[in-house]
Amino acid sequence: MSIDPAQIHLDREHQKRLAELAEKTGRPWSDVLTEALSEYRRTHSAEENGGSEESFYDAAARLGLIGCVKGRPSDLSSNPRHMEGFGSSDTRTSAG
Repeated sequence: MSIDPAQIHLDREHQKRLAELAEKTGRPWSDVLTEALSEYRRTHSAEENGGSEESFYDAAARLGLIGCVKGRPSDLSSNPRHMEGFGSSDTRTSAG
């Protein structure tokens, strides 16, 4: 059965919660609701797919952590010095 989204109504408590979240985050209520629905879909699709979890990168991107450190290289692999010993079986780190 298909549901017309225009016919979906929130009760007063959910309207209040949505308004509070929108005000707290400074974002339009439609963005807050869209993000909540996306999170719900992500969570439930993981359950449907045998419990596979999101990757660390996906979680960091979702939380806005990618690129959040200022004044540092955006990609450590762009400087060969940072890649010294990467992939070697030697567990010692080089003193730089």
